[in-house]
Amino acid sequence: MKLSQTIGLTSALVLVCSATALFGQARPAAKPQPQGALLDASHPLLQVDEFALNGTAMVFGDPSKPGAYILRTKMAANQFTRPHFNDQDRWVTVLKGTLWIGKGDVFRPDKLLPVREGGLAYLPANTHYFEVAGDTEVILQITGSGPVKSVHTEVDAKGQPVAEGGPYPNLNPQRRKNPVDADLLTPDELEQMERAAAAAKAAAAKKATAEKAAGTAK
Repeated sequence: MKLSQTIGLTSALVLVCSATALFGQARPAAKPQPQGALLDASHPLLQVDEFALNGTAMVFGDPSKPGAYILRTKMAANQFTRPHFNDQDRWVTVLKGTLWIGKGDVFRPDKLLPVREGGLAYLPANTHYFEVAGDTEVILQITGSGPVKSVHTEVDAKGQPVAEGGPYPNLNPQRRKNPVDADLLTPDELEQMERAAAAAKAAAAKKATAEKAAGTAK
């Protein structure tokens, strides 16, 4: 074998071994969620795989102290928050899943509006609202300025106060369904819903005609 061929073969083996070592490395396991802020002057960069999000993590600052803060929160599928308000402005970015937000002090699923993955919600100070996670887990990034205070404001349909630990209407997840986000439906699903609505309308009209005819006959 010629010297040039030997050098070329050796170089190729070195490149293959280097590539194998580089791409064969497994991504390091996420560290447990630490206490305190994850970002500060001594640690200005944070990668998504550096910690395992469990519940709420303080990314930057502290919402109980003066100054800007960033929180990340994980909500389980179909998890909800009760009607409340915060006394400071908040910006909520949906990093994963779909978050449904409703305004008011009465928990009403029919008033929920979707904020899809990548979407952003601005909640001015003293906005009364409640939230429901979609059918999959939701990860939120919340930013604002502290100190911030959250106040529970829920009342029932009759205007009577509901305790923070009180029962929700339609609490059973087998009976409660999230509102339908039309932008996420396929054409077949939309057509099926339209047909069902048309059939229900026709049945109601037929029933009304029959009742009118019965009344006339009397």
